[in-house]
Amino acid sequence: MDESILQALVKDESALRGLIGRRVHYLGKAYEIIDLLLEDDLMILSAEDGVDVQDDSYGRATRLVPQQQNIHFRNSDGSPSHIWEEMAFLDGPLTI
Repeated sequence: MDESILQALVKDESALRGLIGRRVHYLGKAYEIIDLLLEDDLMILSAEDGVDVQDDSYGRATRLVPQQQNIHFRNSDGSPSHIWEEMAFLDGPLTI
């Protein structure tokens, strides 16, 4: 991925929000970007297959939910983290 595009992306809040809904390949699995927590520099990925058991507020296993990954998309200095090297966009190339 082009480093200049990536630098611009992680600094542009509206461009980052535009990633929500995009499909990606990360660590050998297909995911969808379902949310961004900009204040924590986190990207939330939801797996297209595979499920986890979610507990209720009492710790009882009550339902199946898609597997999720919470990954840091920026380092503490504001530059792109290493996850971008491990991620491939399935819906086409990344542009801003």
